[in-house]
Amino acid sequence: LCDRGPRDGDVDLAGVARAVELARARGFEPSFHHHMGTRVQTPAEIERLLQGTDVALLLDSGHLTAAGGDAVQAAREWRDRVAHVHVKDVRLAVLETAPTWDEAWRGGAFCELGTGDVDLEGFFRQLDGYSGWIVVEQDWVPAPGDDPATQIEAQARNRRWLAEHVGL
Repeated sequence: LCDRGPRDGDVDLAGVARAVELARARGFEPSFHHHMGTRVQTPAEIERLLQGTDVALLLDSGHLTAAGGDAVQAAREWRDRVAHVHVKDVRLAVLETAPTWDEAWRGGAFCELGTGDVDLEGFFRQLDGYSGWIVVEQDWVPAPGDDPATQIEAQARNRRWLAEHVGL
């Protein structure tokens, strides 16, 4: 399911630069969120964006890993460009076997912290001293009849994982 192969990489870098300029003129400091299913998802595409613009990066551990990247390496190499962090874990086996994105989400591809394939402790070590926003995400598409309380419990477990493993 996860397309990690060559893509056209056709990103309008001038357009991104213009959007950054407009945001800054209005007093905002934008950051770019790479994401599966977009033109900027793989490490090479993110690198091209960073080389071709001065936009800050919203680094998403789960989407980077889903796109074939190494979240620890990304946090180390792009640390000076990171303005915002989305912490997410992912089970690559679910992505590799699910025929559609919807089924991947329903199948728990994006899972509770510490239960997937992202080296989150290593990721946080690379972000030592980072003082910006960190958002914990667990993309979940409920099936009919799913009890929302299960997600409340999952987020409580995520909070415990953060406290126990990285001291947050």
